[in-house]
Amino acid sequence: MAVAALRQEAEQADLGRDVAIVGTVSAAHFCSHFYQFTMPLLFPRIQAEYGVGFTELGLIVTVFYASSGFAQTAAGFLVDHVGPSRVLAAGLGLLAASMALVALVPSFWLIYPAAALAGLGNSVFHPADYSIMSRRVEKSRVGRAFAVHALSGTLGYAAAPAVMVGLASVLPWRSAVLFAALGGGLVFLLVLAKHRLLAGPDTAAVPSAPTSGPTPSPLAALRHPAVLVCFSFFFLMAVPTVGLSGFVTTALGRLYETPIATVAAALTVNLVGSALGVLLGGILADRFSHHERIVAASVFFAAAVYFAVGLPSLGPLMLAILLGAAGFTSGLAAPSRDMLVRSAAATSATTGKVFGFAYSGFDLGSAAAPPLLGFLLDHDHAAWVLPAMALSLVLVILSALGLKVRHRV
Repeated sequence: MAVAALRQEAEQADLGRDVAIVGTVSAAHFCSHFYQFTMPLLFPRIQAEYGVGFTELGLIVTVFYASSGFAQTAAGFLVDHVGPSRVLAAGLGLLAASMALVALVPSFWLIYPAAALAGLGNSVFHPADYSIMSRRVEKSRVGRAFAVHALSGTLGYAAAPAVMVGLASVLPWRSAVLFAALGGGLVFLLVLAKHRLLAGPDTAAVPSAPTSGPTPSPLAALRHPAVLVCFSFFFLMAVPTVGLSGFVTTALGRLYETPIATVAAALTVNLVGSALGVLLGGILADRFSHHERIVAASVFFAAAVYFAVGLPSLGPLMLAILLGAAGFTSGLAAPSRDMLVRSAAATSATTGKVFGFAYSGFDLGSAAAPPLLGFLLDHDHAAWVLPAMALSLVLVILSALGLKVRHRV
């Protein structure tokens, strides 16, 4: 009886530790996604002050994502050599400080180097967060931990419009950005306060690197076919994400004169569906080992929906239902997707660099997709925007099925 009580007490302590760890890294991840939407939401205000065009404004986003994408692999190496909790704190601090710098620079052109610094700060989150969770969270809960982490990013995206538009309605845009930077600074202090918890000993069952034989090249893990497939997987996943955030509204407006408010409401349903799908996907990722099948089936449905949305003129209700379903199935795939990347990291010593390299594909894809989708719109090919998004998901399915790496035991 006493043994059972002690075991239950230990399990509760372990659960409390995991909740604290996942809550901390998820708060940091929320900030990363919140800041990705902060500047675009204020573009009209910035344009009014500086008199620049949307091409120059859009380049801010490109600089941010390119900086983040190219730096993520290096951030992964730092995670593996310095420790993920230190790198996470440094990156979040740099990101928050860079956002404050955006609000303080006296010239529009100085926003570009500030955006590049913000991208460097943003580059640390995936390699650091996933390394912490892979090492410190109990193996039986890793899938759900990944789900909560992904959900925090979705909530960051969802919160940014309400917060930034609300602040900008009562404050100058510079003050609104400073308030956003202050929020990141508070989470930075939280990460510092939780450093010992995040940097504790490994508790998850992650294989250790072999102690005998020749020392492998630091880049050897990144040359593994499974890791290269993960990179392509994330690169392709960026296309529908970018398409939904900036191009679907224009495409449907040109094709069927769909009102902006109708598309905006459907995109909100898409985000809600994604959040619900992520939560269920975390449970599935913990209970089933064939993560590539979950990803392939979920993404196939989302691809079919995007093809369908681009064909007829849909009413508001049907558009919301279809985009909500696409969001749900895309969210369903997210935890299993992250488990595939975790499996591709051969040892705990390579987790950071593998997640960094794989997720750099998403940022680089986010930088590459706007010119492609913008080209389609500029040349009167609005009908091809949604099929292009669907085609990228079809290629994602092939990438997922190409991952033959088994879930680690």
